[in-house]
Amino acid sequence: MIPPTGPTMRHLTIVVVCKVIDNLGDAGFCLRLSRRLATLGHSVVMLHDAPATLALLYPTAECSSLLLIDARSSWQWPTNGAESNSEPDLILEPFGTSSHQTQTRFDNTLKTRFPKTPWLLIDYLSAESWIEDFHLRSSVEPSTGHRSTYFYPGFTAQTGGIVHGDFAQSLWSPPAVRCHRIFVFAYPHAPLDRLINHATQEQAIVVSGRAPQDPALRTRVQMQEFVPQSAFDALLLKHDLLFVRGEDSFVRAQLAGRPMIWQIYPTDDQVHLEKLAEFFNLYAKGLPQTTRDWWWQLWRCWNGAEPVDIWPLLWSHMEEHWPVLCTHSQHWQQHLLNGPELVKEVLTWVESQAPTNQQ
Repeated sequence: MIPPTGPTMRHLTIVVVCKVIDNLGDAGFCLRLSRRLATLGHSVVMLHDAPATLALLYPTAECSSLLLIDARSSWQWPTNGAESNSEPDLILEPFGTSSHQTQTRFDNTLKTRFPKTPWLLIDYLSAESWIEDFHLRSSVEPSTGHRSTYFYPGFTAQTGGIVHGDFAQSLWSPPAVRCHRIFVFAYPHAPLDRLINHATQEQAIVVSGRAPQDPALRTRVQMQEFVPQSAFDALLLKHDLLFVRGEDSFVRAQLAGRPMIWQIYPTDDQVHLEKLAEFFNLYAKGLPQTTRDWWWQLWRCWNGAEPVDIWPLLWSHMEEHWPVLCTHSQHWQQHLLNGPELVKEVLTWVESQAPTNQQ
């Protein structure tokens, strides 16, 4: 899909519906999407229900064409600027398939207020093969005639891709020839203490968020203060090995071109482990079998799918596999940068749309 460029790209007024279910991951993706659209010259209104989280991610207004509105209570469409003169050109609803989990259904308010505005429902990022068949399919609500189109981010050319147009490649440098600096951003059940205990003296560990449970280990790590989203890429690029979680940090770690271990958000039915395997199988394609098997065990152990007792043995092989991991992560980085760019795919889609409401 070739995006519109140059003088043919029209200025759009875009609403982003940001309903936060999983804290930083949901808010982070919505904000990154909104910021990218705004920096491309579009007027963006992001309606959200997580002011505290967004204050951490976006503490200062970096872009004058991006407006954040807390929509948990009553809200009004802006009364000044280009947004006030007409209906929006596009409404984007990330994670809309999970809307029923949120208390404030301002998505329904928008459907009533702007029934004919093209509505794109952006699902969670996935490596599952079935999303290629469902990408850009639509459904209509029989009672209202409202049509939603389903947009699936992914890692292949047949999906909507990822947001990578904002990655500053000029900042990039390769990881060190040895694994010296380790960044950790993890959920509470990760075996963080095991990692710290068995890291070598030459390996400096920087932890964002939760501190080690064992007080004796806290002197062996550096605690990283929370940084705004605009500074996150630069932070990751200071490190060699990245432990990340959720969605936004997961994508940025891949774009950083460093070996990384992803901690997927856990679910009670254990389906998250199937999704983890789907991504790993795609991500690890091309690795030598011995490296792939060892790396997968380490990923499973970090995600609680293997006994933590095997961590010391697995970790002891890191330096042995390090050069191969570094080369592979840079190849994967280029695969992503050469693949679909989510924001461009969205802008291309909206140019071809008829009114959403068919009644």
